[in-house]
Amino acid sequence: MPVDREILPYPIAMAYQRIRACHGKDARRLKYILQTAEMTARFLGVVALSDLREQLKAGRLAPPAALQNAVGRLRRPAFGHWIEIVREAVRLLQGLDTAFMPELASVVFKAKSGALAAPFQLLSDAVILRNRFAHGDMKPAEIAKACDPTAQAMDDILGALGFFERYPTYYVRRISVRKRRLGESSYEHDFCLMSGALSPPEAVSEPRPWHTDANEVIVMGPEGAYLNLDPLVVFYEGEDEDSDPTILPDMYVLNGYDKKSAGPDIAYLPCGLGREIKSRELPDEDWRVLLGQGLLEYEALFLPSSVADAPQLEVSHV
Repeated sequence: MPVDREILPYPIAMAYQRIRACHGKDARRLKYILQTAEMTARFLGVVALSDLREQLKAGRLAPPAALQNAVGRLRRPAFGHWIEIVREAVRLLQGLDTAFMPELASVVFKAKSGALAAPFQLLSDAVILRNRFAHGDMKPAEIAKACDPTAQAMDDILGALGFFERYPTYYVRRISVRKRRLGESSYEHDFCLMSGALSPPEAVSEPRPWHTDANEVIVMGPEGAYLNLDPLVVFYEGEDEDSDPTILPDMYVLNGYDKKSAGPDIAYLPCGLGREIKSRELPDEDWRVLLGQGLLEYEALFLPSSVADAPQLEVSHV
């Protein structure tokens, strides 16, 4: 199935673009293919967890015991952990009429049998290959032989995600309210479209009857609803005088965290060519605290027993 890179969410599109730039059959190309597979699982996991968070907060689900172990592994999430998170989260969401992205169910499960659907089985199989490759268990001839079929499998996986055309990803840069004395107010959003591999991303401005918070990454739904991916995904602009020049402006995806007395210190993996960053490196203190609060909220929803004595953090507005 052909892959339209322009509709893929930015994290996946950026990883996939690196494959298209490699024409050999070597370790470099196979590495990029497997990195794309892992980023696909990571992003789908983020979407599914973000949706589950909203379902739990609305009381539509009980705390999912089947997902507690998987969510606990967000401390040090590996490729296989993201596969587990996607599988178990979508298993819970597929029975809900209120699921934000119901199309995910057909990517993960066969409709009647409940067995894994072909795209997700291919993604799961990539974990085994990735582990062998990462541990140096593959000889050059085996690597060369694996490149083309693995690239084709990746195309088949991403081809099944064509519905993302109806779910564009945005970074919300600014919001302003437009009040009307005799009508409802609307909110002018300055969005950066984070679909495809555009760098810098395309900026658009649109009025909406609702507003989300600024400086957050959202997925927009076909009916005008949206799903907030904070704090599992962040966008760093890095344009003020306090910016760290070693942190490149980019979208970053959660790559684990450490519990500290002041709150979680979150590791984020760049989608572009930058380095992994920690939330403690971000210059905005309020933002750091909010990210930590967001992660504690996840623990409280999915792992209630682990946060009974967690410190309650407050955002300073000084």
